[in-house]
Amino acid sequence: MDFIEWSESMSVGNPLIDQDHKIIIKLINQLHHHVGAEEDRKALASALNTLIDYTLYHFSREERVMMACKYPSFEAHKRQHEKLIEQVVDTAHRFFEKKEDIVQDELLDFLKSWLINHVLKQDMGFFPYAENNPVVLGITSSLRTDSEQPDMLGTGDLIPKSVNWNEAAILIVSKSRNFRNIIASILEIADAGEIQQYSHADDAMQSLENHVPNLIVYGWKQDDDEAIPFFEKLREIKSGSFAGIPVLLISAREERGAMESGLIAGATHCIEEPIGIQTFFEAAVKAINQ
Repeated sequence: MDFIEWSESMSVGNPLIDQDHKIIIKLINQLHHHVGAEEDRKALASALNTLIDYTLYHFSREERVMMACKYPSFEAHKRQHEKLIEQVVDTAHRFFEKKEDIVQDELLDFLKSWLINHVLKQDMGFFPYAENNPVVLGITSSLRTDSEQPDMLGTGDLIPKSVNWNEAAILIVSKSRNFRNIIASILEIADAGEIQQYSHADDAMQSLENHVPNLIVYGWKQDDDEAIPFFEKLREIKSGSFAGIPVLLISAREERGAMESGLIAGATHCIEEPIGIQTFFEAAVKAINQ
């Protein structure tokens, strides 16, 4: 059973905002799966960073909708957003820095109450202003992830438009199922055209015989000895288009020089975990364009 389940009672009467809330619930549920597993803290940090990044993005979109429907409590709601972000960032910081004794269950309970209280107590206030409002519906259409974003109240585009993600095929390889799910969720936010996941490099290599992706995302964990041979084999194949596939390596390795060895073996671009939505897409674009 999921940690939080969406119900129609949470709907605020606007499909864009409802979809954002569903995504945030999904990200919190993924965070819950991380906490319950024997997973390294870098993967847990990636899940939390992804949640924070998307929440910031969602708040900016929600504020745009509230402005469009002339919500009279807009300024107070915006201040509430700022307070909520401060709270979740502070809680995440204290959790990872261990500056206070915040246990994992306490973190999840905080996120659950943080979301539910905001949606059910705060966002319901603009339900009658947004529901079936033609101006709001027009704004909603322009705020889709595949559309050019209008003035986003000081926040930059979360999803780069230099890549047509709707038509992109992405292959994710990692021994960590949680890591694969994080990357898949990030790509789903961008409406990626096709997402394939593999836990073993050999299975991923075999899949390339039938389908060549636009990007390979490899999550290199501490217990993974398949990455370097995979990169080397990928680059040794001169026939066909294997050798030209961009590979984004996301490393959780602790040893010195790990990223350099991955690049030497054939990865196109490399970053360290933990990641977030913005850091992932910046690195993905670099790998694709390199």
